[in-house]
Amino acid sequence: MQVLEAITQRRSIRRFEDKPVPDDLLWRIIEAGTWAPSAGNMQAWEFVIVKDPQARRKLVDTTDAGTTSRAGVYTQEWIMDAPIVLVVCYDVKRMTARYGQKGRELLTKLDCMLCVQNMLLAATHFGLGTCCVVGFDPPALMKALDIPEEITPILLIPMGYPAEHPQPPYRLPVDDVVRMVL
Repeated sequence: MQVLEAITQRRSIRRFEDKPVPDDLLWRIIEAGTWAPSAGNMQAWEFVIVKDPQARRKLVDTTDAGTTSRAGVYTQEWIMDAPIVLVVCYDVKRMTARYGQKGRELLTKLDCMLCVQNMLLAATHFGLGTCCVVGFDPPALMKALDIPEEITPILLIPMGYPAEHPQPPYRLPVDDVVRMVL
């Protein structure tokens, strides 16, 4: 799959087949993430891989479905169907040492998002589905999964073989989001 094809084919998947993801694919996806650019090449990202159903249950119990529940479900229960959840974290010490408060508050997060985009596209390339989840309580997640305090969770990526194939979402025309400075 070409990169532009992966960009237009990627979808947020919330239903997964009951089929494990081979470890070699997972490692290749994570490696693709680590090839993302990072400020000062600090590479402040770290990943927690959650496969065990009991650990996934603890993870899901720290999620929220936003300000309104969907059919009375306050957590994001669909995550339980993903055979893998990657918890994307950042290490603020690496960035703060070099970039101070800007590294702590901004650059760590930007770098992680660049890394995540690479992983989402790699997963699409390998026929896997993913979704970015930010609706969770980081301190509760850290406690539930025994994540060390020096790394901070920023995003969850449930991953697996898709059991759905959503239509392309609406995108604003490029002309509506570009301003030319001449």
